[in-house]
Amino acid sequence: MNFDDAQRYLNDSYGSGKKKGLEAMAQALEILGNPQDTLKIIHVAGTNGKGSFCAMMAAILEEAGYRTGSFTSPHLEVFNERFTIGSRMISDDDFAACMGKVVDASRVMFGNDDGFSYFEILTLLAFVYFCEQAVDILLLEVGIGGRLDATNVIKSPLLAVIMAIGMDHMEMLGNTIEEIATEKAGIIKENCSVVLYPDVDVVYNKIAGIATARNAKIYNAGEIEFEVAQAKASGTEFLINNDYFDKTNFKLSLVGHYQLENARVVIAAALALNEMGYEITSQAIQHGLANARWHGRMEIVSENPMIILEGAHNLQGAQAAAKNMSTLFDGKEVTLLMGIMADKEYDEIVRTLATPAIKIVFTKPVYDFRAAQPAELTKALGESHKQVIVEEDCFVALEKAIEITKEDGIIFCSGSLYLVGDIRKYIKEGKHD
Repeated sequence: MNFDDAQRYLNDSYGSGKKKGLEAMAQALEILGNPQDTLKIIHVAGTNGKGSFCAMMAAILEEAGYRTGSFTSPHLEVFNERFTIGSRMISDDDFAACMGKVVDASRVMFGNDDGFSYFEILTLLAFVYFCEQAVDILLLEVGIGGRLDATNVIKSPLLAVIMAIGMDHMEMLGNTIEEIATEKAGIIKENCSVVLYPDVDVVYNKIAGIATARNAKIYNAGEIEFEVAQAKASGTEFLINNDYFDKTNFKLSLVGHYQLENARVVIAAALALNEMGYEITSQAIQHGLANARWHGRMEIVSENPMIILEGAHNLQGAQAAAKNMSTLFDGKEVTLLMGIMADKEYDEIVRTLATPAIKIVFTKPVYDFRAAQPAELTKALGESHKQVIVEEDCFVALEKAIEITKEDGIIFCSGSLYLVGDIRKYIKEGKHD
């Protein structure tokens, strides 16, 4: 199987593959030699912040000298982004070779016509690849939920990490925050160590109760207190003073108020690993936080006007993004370039992201199978005096946003990671000049 064949098989699974579940995943992994059992895994669940945690944690672990793999989703431009070791993505040849093994296992089980689902295939491929690459630690990001997620086939993680919980994917996870939190907490195994985001009490207490029932050791990231020195569009500087950090100054490269909360979880996880015998110095934590990169999240990709990509795609993320728009950019006028998936409860997301904006351009990503129609998004605004443009072609929409934005203004692209990926690639290729 070559790379084109591997891509074709994966794309075909998006429409034809049906989720087989954890029992079938375990059977396939048995055929593949149980690669997951050879890996030291940090398993990461949550509604928001999973990718940011993995980006910061990977940077810290690499600074500390550990060969670190990351399996994250979704990708912005190419499949390969989901599988990284340090800053290096999986090669096309390795992707094809590992996919061939996954396809062979699938055909042993199901024949040629009824394979695993898209995400199950990627998860199987991740276990094969990172086992072959002999990573020291694998950062394994949950797809959706936790309890029934394809990644939850692992038996005993090094750490279970649960990030911020919000109302998203309710059709699969439940209609209350407690139900969603319970599904996310499904990654907590008996006697494992758990790092918890400092969430609202109803969420934190629900997850902590589940962890306690499973005899899991809890690390509360909320116990790590910090003092913000300055927060700017270029990053955040803060200070921690506790038993481990003696008035230590940090610079966080990932932009946004919410990234400080994510960083607390990362630091708590690093300290938990230290207790387990891993050697992660305060200098490694400092340098990792300063050097971490996570594309498509408060990412500045162009100047004059400044173009910022923020993959907020649920209400919790939109609220954080709107706060950043309002506070980090010195009162500059904001043009919102927005597209969103139709399966989201997008009315409130639209209103939230639109609040700090002066002008709005509604569009949709190139992959528009699940996209809300731009004209429909305007209805969420109700009676509004903002300047609004509707343009279905996202690249034309960007050009229109540039036309109507002052040179010292900001174009804020958000609402869908698919849209962010399209715009990012377009700008990288210089097509907007």
